[in-house]
Amino acid sequence: MELRNCKKCGRLHYGTGRICNECMKKEEEVFDRVKAYLKEHPDSSLVKVSEETGVTVPEIERFLREGRLEVSTGMGDYLKCMKCGSPIKTGKYCHDCEKKVVNDVKTAYKTIVASTPVGSETKKGGPRMHTNFGERK
Repeated sequence: MELRNCKKCGRLHYGTGRICNECMKKEEEVFDRVKAYLKEHPDSSLVKVSEETGVTVPEIERFLREGRLEVSTGMGDYLKCMKCGSPIKTGKYCHDCEKKVVNDVKTAYKTIVASTPVGSETKKGGPRMHTNFGERK
């Protein structure tokens, strides 16, 4: 864990997340409010959800992009694939583009691993680690 500033309130916190625990609790309350509203009013537009819950449109869009919510029928084709632009219900990419991105990353990783020299090898076949433990001057 590392010490970092919360992206919402600016306070220092330990962790790997972008926000502190206090802001995380508040964000979960906001998310629960949006989710409960959509459960009761599944055909609402994005603007209507925002007006009724008091949650900003960008926050609701972030929940959609994170895959925590799905686009309701009232929102139409609001969310688009970031690669090809086709309509999606949740996340950042459509199914086809997601598969392509994953394959591209796997291919790039294999290329990097294949072209990276390993260095000196031990009898067991792995890289060696040198320490100064036990040596005294």
